[in-house]
Amino acid sequence: MRTCTALRTRLFTATIAIASVVSMSVIVAPNAGAAAGASTSSLKSTADSYLATVIASTQSALAAPTGLKAVGRTGDSVSLSWGAVAGTAEYRVMVSPNADMSGASYWRFPSTSGTVKLLKPETNYYFKVRSLDADGASLTAYSAAVSAATGVAAPAPPAGLKTVGQTGDSVSLSWGAVAGTAEYRVMVSANADMSGASYWRFPSTSGTVKLLKPDTMYYFKIRSLKSDGSSLTAYSAAVSARTGTATPAAPTGLRMSFQTPTALGLAWEVSPSAERYRIALSPNADMSKAVYYRFTDPTADIRGLTPGTAYYAQVRSITADGANISAYSPIVRIQTTAAPVLGPVVNPLSVASFNIHCANCEDQMETEVPWVDRRDAVVRTIVSKRPDIIGIQEASQGWLVDSPAGGLSQFEDLRNRLSDAGAPYKLTNEMRNNCVDPHTPTDCVPKEQGATKGTRIFYNPNAVRIIRSGSKLLPSLAPEKNQRYLAWAEVEQISTGKHFFFGDTHLEVDKAEGYNELRRQQAQTIVNVIKAENTTKLPVLMVGDLNSSKWLDPSNAAYDVFIAAGLVDPLGNTYGSTLPSGYATAEKATNRHINSWNGFERLARASAPGTNGTYIDYIFTSKMRVPTWETVASVDSTGNYVGQIPSDHNMVYATVGLP
Repeated sequence: MRTCTALRTRLFTATIAIASVVSMSVIVAPNAGAAAGASTSSLKSTADSYLATVIASTQSALAAPTGLKAVGRTGDSVSLSWGAVAGTAEYRVMVSPNADMSGASYWRFPSTSGTVKLLKPETNYYFKVRSLDADGASLTAYSAAVSAATGVAAPAPPAGLKTVGQTGDSVSLSWGAVAGTAEYRVMVSANADMSGASYWRFPSTSGTVKLLKPDTMYYFKIRSLKSDGSSLTAYSAAVSARTGTATPAAPTGLRMSFQTPTALGLAWEVSPSAERYRIALSPNADMSKAVYYRFTDPTADIRGLTPGTAYYAQVRSITADGANISAYSPIVRIQTTAAPVLGPVVNPLSVASFNIHCANCEDQMETEVPWVDRRDAVVRTIVSKRPDIIGIQEASQGWLVDSPAGGLSQFEDLRNRLSDAGAPYKLTNEMRNNCVDPHTPTDCVPKEQGATKGTRIFYNPNAVRIIRSGSKLLPSLAPEKNQRYLAWAEVEQISTGKHFFFGDTHLEVDKAEGYNELRRQQAQTIVNVIKAENTTKLPVLMVGDLNSSKWLDPSNAAYDVFIAAGLVDPLGNTYGSTLPSGYATAEKATNRHINSWNGFERLARASAPGTNGTYIDYIFTSKMRVPTWETVASVDSTGNYVGQIPSDHNMVYATVGLP
C-alpha cells in the first residue's frame, strides 16, 4: 500500500504543476491574440507530454506479474498461475485466440492462479496478466503473452438419470453409461440449488444413495470421473425424488431353533409390516459372501450347510415381490453340530421298494415295452442288490398272455424268474384273489384270503423269517376304481434274531380334486393298522408307491401323515425343497438326485447332483441308522439310461441297522 500511495502522490503533484503552468500562461498574456494562443497550446502540449511521462513512470515502477504459465487444461478451460506483485488487489487476465490479442476477453482473479473457462475445445489461446489496485485501476502493465491449447471436448454428462426405487432412508438411481468413465459421482442435496450437497461414488450405471431422511425431497446430479478422480464430464441436469416414510423396525428376537450337522433352524418375532422375510446367512462375521433365503413365516430351515461350522445370520422384512421393508436385524452367531463319527453297522438289513409296472398296462410311454420284453431287466435289477425284503407294486395277479396251462400271474412269474436267477425269493401271501377259488376272479365268491392284488411282499428266506402277515383294504372314492391295499408282516432278521414290522402299499394314482385327501386317508389307515398290529412297538419299515411327491399341490399329504406318525424319510426329501432336511438319516446316498419315476424316458429325470430328486416311491423307517440309500439306476455320463429300462419306476434300496 505504501508503493501505491507514493505513486498516487506523484501523479497528483504532476497534475497540479501542469495546471499551474497553464494558468500562469493565461494570466501573463490574456490579450496576446494568436501568439498568446500558440503559446498556450505549446504549454498544454508540454503538460500532456509530462503527464504521460509521469503515468508511464508510475506504471513502470512495478513490473508486470512474472512466470505466467498454463498448469492445466480441459476441453473448455485453461488453468494458469503467475508470480505475485506486492500491493495487488486483483489480477486481470487477458485472453484471445489471436496472437495480437485482438478480440480479447478478460477474467479477474484474487490470487496468483485461476481458470479461464468457456473456451472452445482444441483451440490455441494467448494469455496476458496485469495487476490491479483496489479501485480496479492498472497497477502494472500486462505481462508478455503465453499460449496454451484447450483439450478435446469433454463428453456430455451421463444421460437418463432417474430414480428406480426408494425407501425411508435411500433412493436408488440409474443412468446411461459414458465411455471412458472410471467412476460416477452423484451429487445429492435437499435443496434445489444443490447447496449443502453430499457426494456418492459408484462404479457402474446404478447406485443407491443412503443415509437420507424419511419423507424428504432430494435433488440429484451426476457426472463422470476419470481414473484419477478428476472430472470427465460436467454434472447432468438435476432430478428429484422423495424418500419414503420412515423404515419400519427390523424383526426382533432372531434366534437358533434347531441345529444339525447340515442344517440350522431360525425363528424370530412376527413383524407387522412384513409380507415376507429375507434371511442373510454368511460364514463371516462381516456378512461378506452372504447367501439369501426367503420365508413366508417367521421361521427358517436352512439346509446344505457344513458340519461343525459357525455362521452369522440377519433377518429383514420384505414385500411379496422382494423389495426391502425394514433394515436387517442385529447379527446372531449360530453353528452346525459336528458330523457324528459312526462305526459300521453290524448285520445290516437290506430293504427295497419297486413298482415293476403291471403286465397289462399299456400307457404309450416313450420306450415302454411289454412285460415279456423287460422282465429280465426287472430280475437283473433286483438280483443286483438282493435285498432281504422287498415291497413290490403293480405285480399283477392276472394271467399272463404267455403263461403255461393253468395260468401264471405277473408276481408268480417274477418269483419264478428270480429263483431261476439264483435268488429264491418267497411271497408272504401267494393268493391271487380274495375269492373262495383264489386262482381266478371269474364267478368269484368273495372270501378274505389276504390277497393284495399287485402289492406284494417278497423276501429272502435265507435272510429273514416271516412271523405273521396280513393285509388291509384301503379307502376308495369309487368302487370301480382299482382297489388299493396295505400288505404287512412281522419279520425276524435271522442273523440277529431282531424283529421288525414291514409294510408295503400302492396308493391311489388319480390327481383330480379330492384324491389328495383320499391319499391322506389311505395313509392314515395304514398308520392305524401299524399301531394296531405292532403293539410291541417293533422297529418299522414302511415302503411303497404313494403316487405323491413334494411338488404336489396343495401338499404331499400321504408323506406328511407318515412323518407325523414318527416315521423318518432317510433322504429328508421334504415339501418344496431339493436340499435334504437336516434330519435326513441316509449316511451315504447314491443317485439321490435321480427321480424315482422315470416314465420310460431315455434321459433320466433328475435334479442337480447332491440334491434330492422328485420321489413318489419311498422307504420310511422308524428311528434307526441308514448306512446306505440308493436309487437303483444304470445311467451313462450324459444322463441317459443304459440298456432296457426295467419299469417306469426305479427301484429304491437301503440298508438299515435294526435297533
